[in-house]
Amino acid sequence: MANKKSKKKKNSNLLGFALVALCLLLILIIFMVNKDTIISNLKVTKFFDKIFGSTPEFVEKHEVLPQKDSNESVNDTVTLKLLTPQKENSPLEDSQSSSEPLSPQVEEETLPEQKEAQEIKQEAKEEKNVEKTVEKPKEEKKVSAKTELQVCFVYVDPDGSVIRKIVKKSVAKNDSPLVTSINLLLQGPDTSKREEKDCMTLIPQGSKLLSARVSDGVAYLSFNEDFMVNSYGVDGYRNQLMQIVYTATAFSTVSSVQFLIEGEVVPYLSEGIWIGSPLSRGSF
Repeated sequence: MANKKSKKKKNSNLLGFALVALCLLLILIIFMVNKDTIISNLKVTKFFDKIFGSTPEFVEKHEVLPQKDSNESVNDTVTLKLLTPQKENSPLEDSQSSSEPLSPQVEEETLPEQKEAQEIKQEAKEEKNVEKTVEKPKEEKKVSAKTELQVCFVYVDPDGSVIRKIVKKSVAKNDSPLVTSINLLLQGPDTSKREEKDCMTLIPQGSKLLSARVSDGVAYLSFNEDFMVNSYGVDGYRNQLMQIVYTATAFSTVSSVQFLIEGEVVPYLSEGIWIGSPLSRGSF
């Protein structure tokens, strides 16, 4: 029993000794690895002078390791960075690093809109270029519709007889062709034209058409007082009335003419020529 206890005690002592030896070995290894640094620190801090009053000779003779300055460490770091190969950033990466990154949700919403806007601008630009390159057709001049009116002039044959002559005149269409034809008659013939060269009119100068209307085939034409004075006598009066009647009845809606003077019915022109009732072509 006593032997067992002594044996256990002996084993525990050996285990304790082994642990102490291991610790000492580790301390020794650490000391050997950092010997220069430890001795330098002991010399600088004067550890032995403060504790034992004197410094051992091996510590006193040991050269203190130079300590790196903070600037040197910075320079070393810079040098290390310069020696380390760096990947060049692409322009796209630089722009992305300089600006705040967009969230994926915003990109998905804005990019299609931007693309659509660019497409619309491009289409508008192309259409504009097409308009410039394609020559626009010249606009056709608007030609007003024409109509032919018949006007009755007269001419004198070699025997001295007065002969009527119907002349056709091309004019622009309007809402009052009867008024237009009577006014053309009052203006007289255009002797510069071949078909009107020998023509004349026996309607008194200064005659003016004041109003015109058609009712039941009768054209009511009102003239001023100058229409009542004809210097050519009876033949002159008869031919001036004949010219008016033939010009007015050229229209299918007019069969006779009621002459008015200043809007009033007058029974006779001078020289006893009757105008108190409608006159037709058969009246001459």
